[in-house]
Amino acid sequence: MRATRVTTGRALVSCAAAALLLAALPLACRTRPAVPPPPDVAAGGGGPVAEGTTVDIDCGGTKQPVTVGTELPRLPTFQRVITLDSLQCDFDVFSWNSFLALSHGLDGAFGDRGGDNVTTWEVWPNEGDLFRPGGAEPPEWRAGHPPPRTPVPAVCEGKGRPGDRVLTQIGKQPLLVEAALEPFESGPLIDVHGRYARFGITMNQPFYQYVRDHGLYSRAGQQAFAAGGGRVEFPCGCDPDPSGASCPPDGQQGAIMVKASWKVLDTAAGDDPSRFHTTQALVVTPATESEPETCERQLLGLVGLHVVTKTQTEPQWVWSTFEQVDNVPERGAEEAAGRYNFFLPGCTDCNAVNEPPPQPWDPHLQPVRANSGKSQVVRQIPIPQGSVEINEAVRPLLAGTVWQHYELISTQWPTEGPGQGEPSAASGWCVPLNPVDESGAPAPAFLGNSTLETYIQGTVPQASSSCINCHLNATLAVGQQSFSDFTYLLERAQ
Repeated sequence: MRATRVTTGRALVSCAAAALLLAALPLACRTRPAVPPPPDVAAGGGGPVAEGTTVDIDCGGTKQPVTVGTELPRLPTFQRVITLDSLQCDFDVFSWNSFLALSHGLDGAFGDRGGDNVTTWEVWPNEGDLFRPGGAEPPEWRAGHPPPRTPVPAVCEGKGRPGDRVLTQIGKQPLLVEAALEPFESGPLIDVHGRYARFGITMNQPFYQYVRDHGLYSRAGQQAFAAGGGRVEFPCGCDPDPSGASCPPDGQQGAIMVKASWKVLDTAAGDDPSRFHTTQALVVTPATESEPETCERQLLGLVGLHVVTKTQTEPQWVWSTFEQVDNVPERGAEEAAGRYNFFLPGCTDCNAVNEPPPQPWDPHLQPVRANSGKSQVVRQIPIPQGSVEINEAVRPLLAGTVWQHYELISTQWPTEGPGQGEPSAASGWCVPLNPVDESGAPAPAFLGNSTLETYIQGTVPQASSSCINCHLNATLAVGQQSFSDFTYLLERAQ
């Protein structure tokens, strides 16, 4: 129970008890009816809403602001009255404020490039920049200047422009995001035009610096860390504390990971780039037995985003997930709109719904022409009604920008309180995990992004997507007993 900062004159209600009550309700009572993707919002004056503009969200009687600004929240702000719904609202507000801050550029740009802009998270280092070939030490991240990227692959030389990102990842396993062709155990995501989706991960300075400072970027460094009794504890976000008892006097931003999914924009087939955050990227397709490695510069549109933030009150991290609004229909509303990114309405010769496309998979042979070879995806769990209402309230803030075409799916967070012990500098200003249940009893119990957990959506324990429960199994690259603090990225070390 979160009683440390959330108090009321009435009896406090256990979050876990509230979760049980909510779980007992019929699904229709706590989720929105199936509806098509929301309509566009008028541009309202021909440009994005001014910086600092705020909309207040009613989270159980207290107004919570969602603000167009560059400041990342370090902690969720909780209400005076504890219910599962009010806490979920608090975390959804935290998610939106995180998304809006990260969707700005490092220079503060927001929708300045014809409604779009290069985002902060895109210029952060990616997994290949941190975990370098041969376990080489990554460069230091100096204040205000993200470290230089690794050189583009030889196959891409001369094909791009300065600043182009490189995307090599073609799939996502249920338990581990991997490079190249390995994730095809779960199957690729192939859009309605027959193009393979691409994936990437970036991280902020506290995450990057922790890995670098502790030598966790190499297998040798991880071995030494584990042999010395080290326990991976990424830094937690906390608010300023003048006394220095629980947080540095100036506060601290916690570690953040951002996982993105992209689709190739095929304008000839009808894709509209104005509905997507776009990037020009060097798309690498790895070699197969019959084809050499290739690289092509392509226009990509963002279709999915996980923002994962470690906070002092949530040592299991806060898992926020967003999607482009045209991705998929909800189960039961498959025919509600005529156009989706990953679903063909009325298709009689398509692949089975939410099943990986049949093999063989060969990204060198695309676009895939046969409908039976594409992904036919629906959202298995409807977006919760509370998240829908927040999305509708926030969307006018984004008028005139591509960000109006994105929506929060939900936020997963731990309902149970932490274990015994006080945060300290040695623990990254984190509270300890509860030893009885290190997962913290996540709410909602299941959370899936249709582009990032495509084929493991649902509500089957130990099988369907649950961010916290899945990542509780993450370890270092050097040992199955070495917990890596809810991130599989450390398994990338060479």
